Amino acid sequence: MGRFHSPEVATVTFLARPFPFVGLLVLSGESPNWKEESMPGEFHEILVKLIQDEPESVAWMLGLAGGRSDARCVTAESRSGAVGSPGLTERRADGVVRLRFDDDTEQIVICEVQNAWSEDKYFRLPGYMARAFEDYRVPVVLLMLCPSDSLAKRFGRGVEVGPGSTMAVAVVGPADMPDLTPGANVPTAAAAVAAAVMSREPKGVPNDLFVSTLDAWLGTLEPGRAADYAMYLLTTLAKEPAILLEALMKTDARLYHSEYTEQLLAKGRELGIDEGALRHSRAILLRVLEAEGPVSDERREQIESCSDLTRLDAWITEHIRTAKG
Repeated sequence: MGRFHSPEVATVTFLARPFPFVGLLVLSGESPNWKEESMPGEFHEILVKLIQDEPESVAWMLGLAGGRSDARCVTAESRSGAVGSPGLTERRADGVVRLRFDDDTEQIVICEVQNAWSEDKYFRLPGYMARAFEDYRVPVVLLMLCPSDSLAKRFGRGVEVGPGSTMAVAVVGPADMPDLTPGANVPTAAAAVAAAVMSREPKGVPNDLFVSTLDAWLGTLEPGRAADYAMYLLTTLAKEPAILLEALMKTDARLYHSEYTEQLLAKGRELGIDEGALRHSRAILLRVLEAEGPVSDERREQIESCSDLTRLDAWITEHIRTAKG
C-alpha cells in the first residue's frame, strides 16, 4: 500500500495495481442463500455521490481489494456510465472511472452500488465488463464494495460464465475498511466517509475517536458538500456514532456544522418532495431527539407515521433552536 496521511497533510499518494480482468461491486441486502439486513437507500446514494465527487478514491478502494504497491495511480477521471449491451434499454453503471498509473498503464473501473441482490444484475455483470473492454480497449475492473462481510464472501466466489470459466471478482467488506483514527490509511475526505458508511461503527477504537476523526475530515471539505455528506451519514451510521456526530454538529465549531443546520431547517420547504425525502426527514428528527435522550415509543410512532413535511420541518426547527438556547 502507499503512503497515506491525516486531514492536516495535503499531499496524498494513491497506489493500486493493474488487476487482470476481474471485478469489484457495491452491493447490500439479500443474496439467494444469505439473509442480510437491508441497508437504507442512503447507502447507495452516498457511495455513488462519493465516487462521482472524488473518483481518485477508487484507486484507494482497489488497494483495499489487494492491489500491489508497484504502480501508482496518477490520475482518475469519470467516464460515461453506459456499459451494457446495445439495445432498446440502455444499461448504465453507477460509476465508471478511468485510472492512469505511473507505469503508463490504464484501467477502467466499473462501480456498481445495489441495495439488494438481483439475479438479473448478476447475469448482466459479465456484459458490463465485455462492453467496457471493447469500448476502451484497456483492462477492466468491476469494483464491488459490500456492506457485510458475508456478502463479500459470497461475491468473492466470482461469476460463473460457463463450464470451467469464472469471472474473478475482487471484493471489499466492512472488515477491510480501516477504523477512522488520525493515523488511519485514508487518503481523502471522500475515502473517510466511504469507510464510515461501510463500517457503520468502529471495530477497535472508541466511538468518540471514530466520530471526531470523521468530523475532522468533513471539515476539510467545502461546507455545503460536507453538510450533504453529513445528512447521509446520520442515517447510515450505527446509532451511537450517529448521535455523537449529531452532537458535534450542534457545536457549530466547523463551517459545515452551520451549513448543515441551515440545510436541515430548509429541508421541508422544497417543492416536489417525494417519499424518500419524508423518510430522510423522519430519520434526521429521530437522530436529533435521540441526541437529547431516550425517545418514547409513542413519540417515535408519531414521527414515523407523519407524512406532513411542514410539520416535520417545524419539529426539527424547534428542537435545534432549543438545543442552541
